[in-house]
Amino acid sequence: MIWFLCFWLAVIGAAAGSFIDCAVSRWAAGEKWHTGRSRCVACGHTLGAGELIPVISWLIRRGKCRWCGASIPPECLAAELAGAAGFACLAPLGIEWASGNPVGFDPALGQWVIFAGLLLALSLADAARRILPDRLLLALGINRLAWFLLLREPAWETGRAVLLSAVIPAVLLGLVLLAEKLLKREVMGGGDIKLLFALALYLAWAELLLALLAGCLLGLAWAAVRGKKDAIPFGPFLAAGAVLSAAFGGPVVEWYLGLL
Repeated sequence: MIWFLCFWLAVIGAAAGSFIDCAVSRWAAGEKWHTGRSRCVACGHTLGAGELIPVISWLIRRGKCRWCGASIPPECLAAELAGAAGFACLAPLGIEWASGNPVGFDPALGQWVIFAGLLLALSLADAARRILPDRLLLALGINRLAWFLLLREPAWETGRAVLLSAVIPAVLLGLVLLAEKLLKREVMGGGDIKLLFALALYLAWAELLLALLAGCLLGLAWAAVRGKKDAIPFGPFLAAGAVLSAAFGGPVVEWYLGLL
């Protein structure tokens, strides 16, 4: 069951990645993201259905436009692969378990699919323009509230968990403001702090800490691979850490606490 779900989530994620990449690219260029069909950015030719199959079309055409031969930005393929990987990671969250065995599909999966899609959009926006749009951050909050009501979660337990998780970005905000006052320069973007507060709606405090740690490690690894000293956006790495923590953080936290 879990592999079946993983496969179809990957397919949906690749399609979502293609759409979100197109929308963010238009937004970054100052165009309306929701109008007009997909087209080649070099020659303007409208792309047909056979040229819009996520991942496969890029590989078949070897990253080049069929009509003008111009290179298709590798970021398009990266967005589709990121969507496929991110959605596939959610498979464990889409299964209801009993005594360690799958017994059915969990309706809460819808919440996590939208969560991953919004994080991918935030990541691409941050990579394109070094901005984490407030509207997308607000959408994360609305999504959590909607599923809180749909799933009829206990208000007291959920509220207490959110407040406890919110302590982490609140403390981090205080440390960042202090560091910026002492160093006289920006230490961490305000959008990243807002994203952490939004993630606190979804993740338990230990999972949020794990997401922050994973994001830092992924960012450091990427900086080491690039070998450049210029600043890189932290949003994509924090988003990746959040997806990994949401999908696999629970067992990791339990294992770690079991060592104490």
